[in-house]
Amino acid sequence: MEKSRRGMTQYYKDMGFKKFFVISLCLFLFPVLLLQILFIRTSISSMNEQVNEQVYNNLKQVSEKFTLLLESYKDTVWQIYSDKDIIRNLEQYHEADDKTQENLSYLLNEKLERFVESKKGIRNISLIFTTGEGIIYDDQSDSAQDNLWRGYDDLCQIPPYQQTKNKNEIVLIPTINFSDGDKKESMFFLGKELYNTENLRQGVLATLIIGVDEQELQNICNGSTGLNTPNVNFISDRYGTILSFPDEEQIGIVLDGWEDELKFIGGLNMFEGGNLFCSYYRDWKTGWIFHNVYDRDYIMHDINMMQFIFWMLFVADILVIFLFTSFINRYYVNYLNQIIEAIRQINQGNMDVRLVVDRRDELGQIGENFNYMVDRVKSLIEEVTEISRKKIQAEIKALESQINPHFLYNTLDAINWMAIRRDEIEISKMISNLGMILRYCMNQSNEMAGISEMEEWLKAYVSLYQLRYGNSFEFEIYVEPEVREVRVYKFLVQPMVENAIIHGLKDLEGGLLRVDIGFAEQPERIHVIVEDNGAGMEPEEVEFYNRRDAEWSRSEQIGLANIFERIQLYYGEEGEWHISSVKGLGTVMELLLPVRDMGKNIQEKVME
Repeated sequence: MEKSRRGMTQYYKDMGFKKFFVISLCLFLFPVLLLQILFIRTSISSMNEQVNEQVYNNLKQVSEKFTLLLESYKDTVWQIYSDKDIIRNLEQYHEADDKTQENLSYLLNEKLERFVESKKGIRNISLIFTTGEGIIYDDQSDSAQDNLWRGYDDLCQIPPYQQTKNKNEIVLIPTINFSDGDKKESMFFLGKELYNTENLRQGVLATLIIGVDEQELQNICNGSTGLNTPNVNFISDRYGTILSFPDEEQIGIVLDGWEDELKFIGGLNMFEGGNLFCSYYRDWKTGWIFHNVYDRDYIMHDINMMQFIFWMLFVADILVIFLFTSFINRYYVNYLNQIIEAIRQINQGNMDVRLVVDRRDELGQIGENFNYMVDRVKSLIEEVTEISRKKIQAEIKALESQINPHFLYNTLDAINWMAIRRDEIEISKMISNLGMILRYCMNQSNEMAGISEMEEWLKAYVSLYQLRYGNSFEFEIYVEPEVREVRVYKFLVQPMVENAIIHGLKDLEGGLLRVDIGFAEQPERIHVIVEDNGAGMEPEEVEFYNRRDAEWSRSEQIGLANIFERIQLYYGEEGEWHISSVKGLGTVMELLLPVRDMGKNIQEKVME
């Protein structure tokens, strides 16, 4: 199996560009066809999901609009309920004589008229008494006698009153159809029993019935949608009775399930197609159900057309691709063969070969870059040859001028013995310390050294300055035993010590220079303190040297600035320094360095 796989891989590697392009194209077309089939299925499924989601959201919005509409009418009910004049007039009405009742009826009718005019959609407001009488304002007839309930001798028998009776809350009464000759009307109602909240013993003063035009429901359901639209919204109660429909003739019809609903809608010939689909959304507060029916074929028409166009374009693309393949074979393969031939000559050592660039496409750019690369390689070969020649000459000169360190150490040792024989002990000590300093310095200044080694070197280094200045200052150094094995970069502390001596202590009698080296609060960091009681520094200098972004001059780079620049180079943001100084009292210089190289004992301490 493995051998067969390797053979197939090698077969593809060995085939020509033309053959490879044709096979690759065929391998490309097969998954494209497969993906197209999957795309069709996925598109239809996704479209159905999106349509269903959109329909559901639309129905939810309709329900929310209905809730707002209902709340606005409920607000009117509460306004009437809380109107003290209406309540007072109702109290007086029951005990008044006929003439007073007539006046009170007129006043109440005016009040009801104002409420009808204040809210769009209200067609009728009725105050019905338990005696079967009532005070009614009808917006259509504008008459107290000729009103919606003229067919009832006892108003206590009207359906809204019966459904509101003995209910403490505001009652929503479903849509009722009314006929007046050839004219048909549909209204839904809100009912509420009225009490005097300050004297509930009086019982029900009247039952308030507000009739609202069913067209208000249509406005929030379908807006301006006509009977020939591709979808329709309508409302039913929990029992399937239609409460609102674009065709008022259908209000009151009872539907038994979605199959009955689709059959009912299909029989109205509202849609051109017959592939109908229905969705629902229930308002749990009122129990009313909001329906949507749409023609699935109408909605999917565009996507079916897009799929047909896609297939036509796909077939056309295949034809274009095959034509383009033939063009590529003639236009590109020849130039690729020229590039391959030029590369072969380069491999044979011919650095003078160049491609003729007569095109500005990608292959032309390859030709230009190939020519540039050959020129550059040729130039680099010449440069490397020249650099190698100069390097060899420089190494020869360096060997010729090199001073043997052993010769220098042996010479200092001979001078030291001459001083001892002549009892020049101070001179002998200075020569010994100088030899130690030279050995430390000449062993690659940028390498790392142990702190114990640096301690001995500092002692020897400071002793030379003490002899030079007649022991005018004292030197103390303390190194914690735990840090002696830690290795740090050379010459980070020496310039600080030298600065303290030259600029702080050289002209001072009784001076003190102290160096403390140990772990900081975090065991993985070294804390170095160089302190003197010398002349101190100016505040401007302290501020300048404490800045990480300071630009050092050439002269400053030899001293403190050299330390700080090297700390940033070696340790980055982990390396820190700080200078504190008071003019005339002394200076404290601190370094915080991360531990980069440590012995086994230090590693165990850090792990603790």
